[in-house]
Amino acid sequence: MKRLNFVLTLLLFVSSAAITAETAAPNFQQLKADWWTHYAPEKKLANELLQQRLKDLDSSLTQLSQTFNETNRPLLLPLVIQLRELIDVYDQHPTPTSTDVIPSLPEKKSYPLSEAFSLQLDYLALNAEIDHQRSDILWRQELIETERKQQSQRKISYQEDSNNPTEKLALALTIMASRFQLELDLVNLTHLQARLNQLINKKSVLQKTLKNMAPLLTFEAGDFDRWKEQYQQSLENIIQIRKQAVRYITTAPGDDHNASLHKTDRELRISTEELRAARADIIVGMIELTRHKNTSDLDSLKQTLADAEALLKSQTPKQAYIVNSLSALYGWEETNKKSASEKRPPVELLASIKQQINTVKTELDLLKFSISLSKKRMLIGAYGIEDSWVKFTGFISNAYENIHTVLGTSLFEMNETPVTLMGLLRLFIIIIIAWVLSKTARSGINHFSSQRASVSPSSIYALSRVLHYLILSIGVVIGLSSIGVDFTKFALMASALSIGIGFGLQTLVSNFVAGLIILFEKSLKVGDFVELESGITGDVMEINMRSTLITTNDNIDILVPNSEFINKNVTNWTMREVYRRVRVPFGVAYGSNKELVKKAALEAADNVHWTLKTDPNRKPQVWLVRFGDSSLDFELVIWLIPEAVKRPSGVQASYLWEISNKLAEHHIEIPFPQRDLHLRSGFESLIKEPL
Repeated sequence: MKRLNFVLTLLLFVSSAAITAETAAPNFQQLKADWWTHYAPEKKLANELLQQRLKDLDSSLTQLSQTFNETNRPLLLPLVIQLRELIDVYDQHPTPTSTDVIPSLPEKKSYPLSEAFSLQLDYLALNAEIDHQRSDILWRQELIETERKQQSQRKISYQEDSNNPTEKLALALTIMASRFQLELDLVNLTHLQARLNQLINKKSVLQKTLKNMAPLLTFEAGDFDRWKEQYQQSLENIIQIRKQAVRYITTAPGDDHNASLHKTDRELRISTEELRAARADIIVGMIELTRHKNTSDLDSLKQTLADAEALLKSQTPKQAYIVNSLSALYGWEETNKKSASEKRPPVELLASIKQQINTVKTELDLLKFSISLSKKRMLIGAYGIEDSWVKFTGFISNAYENIHTVLGTSLFEMNETPVTLMGLLRLFIIIIIAWVLSKTARSGINHFSSQRASVSPSSIYALSRVLHYLILSIGVVIGLSSIGVDFTKFALMASALSIGIGFGLQTLVSNFVAGLIILFEKSLKVGDFVELESGITGDVMEINMRSTLITTNDNIDILVPNSEFINKNVTNWTMREVYRRVRVPFGVAYGSNKELVKKAALEAADNVHWTLKTDPNRKPQVWLVRFGDSSLDFELVIWLIPEAVKRPSGVQASYLWEISNKLAEHHIEIPFPQRDLHLRSGFESLIKEPL
């Protein structure tokens, strides 16, 4: 009991000492590895207590600076700066608010068209800000991770450093300053994440408002004329831009770089005007349909929407062109920075291209928003026309767009080509089609061979298997090509495949090649009765890519690797000849009539229905093969009909049964083994002693 109390007291003392050490202020002269636990213990400190400890450290640093000379005093400056910045952060923003609930937008009974587009622009700006915020957070996380590694390295250097007090103090102050800088970065990261969560919440609120806006959309008095004018103005602007392009080509000097930039600028401005015209045309159609509510306006709006969607699809290559143009633009700037002799492109042209890139992206989003608004109003009957077909086609169109978006999402890249779910589905369908074609072709070949007895079944089987592999291989190649696999780089793939074969696929490839050799060589066919080196016997049922299926007479299926038929001895009992001769051994007692034995054995062979009786050159025979220790040894040699060849054990049992019956019928003795026992010692004592 005393020992237990002593142990408990010791543990309590150690725990108290650990807590005291954890909460002690850091010593500048001998900095401990866990000095930071004074400011960040396992149980988080209250904000007031943490600030008090930081201020106490600030006071300690002030006192320490008075003991330093003018040369060493700058060592304290980074630590003081980081410490006071952290104190200011805690004073201004004690706790980040990352879960604040963004209030919903005030509900309205109607939304003017101008306000709808304004909210959509706010939504786009919010998306851009969220993307920027996420990039900033990722960048700061990488910096923090780098700083953590550097901090660990500084601790190791501090522990391994010499005993020079001045150097150790300088390194200790550096460690503390970098740790406070790391804490400051972590606090800022927490605030950024809180800001990101607020932006995401705000986006969800705005998204919900935009989603439910379609039935509440209204048009003001001047909307029709204003958007009609916008439509005409965009068409005129496109014509003017193209005329300017013709004049530039005929008058501008032959400067390839400037010509490329001017072409980029023109293409971007034309795309902008095309998108504006399409959006204006949709709005005009919506207003006309809202006013008149007749089917002709409805058909016109459907056609307008179809044209707008076609324009969106045509913008996909233009978007790639925009990205390439932007890369070329920055390439121009970098080149001109390095080479002052190059003629710099006009600053106004560069600024115009950058602005047009952003404008095109905005117009694309606004056009998509306009199409979505119009389709939703059709679905809910906001135009006042009871058109079930409109609702049905709209539902189908929306479902198709959603499915197409999901299937078109990139999953991974292969040869720098994005692989989508649609591509994988297409690959799967192509392989299924190839498999169906293979099965159909094999069925046709089998049907053809069944009507012609002269065709060898083994040849038909080999042809069907090879055709199966060929069609599947072609299907796989076509399917992989459809998802972007470049077979012009097949040499690289083949080298990688050869390495894989050398390490892990050697056995598989060996069995596959052995299977092809078996099929073409015809040394083994489906239906043959074989005996392996291991003693297994059975019928060949299938010759597959990796293995051959053999079914024994006990109805046991055994998969044998194809390479075993190439590398080992295999007995094929039915390779060329369907008839087979067997020998059934038996013995009779010495002194038996040999002719009578022969007669009995032949009668036994005649009674067994496995005996071949149609060929006079293959009649049963009885051979005397040896003089045994206790018997005359005979063999009954018979030829079997084809049905008996695949039943060796049953055939042997049948003939032995009949031979036993016939020998008994003719009173011929089957001897037991006889042994002569000679006793040479052990009996002398019995003879001498009386009984």
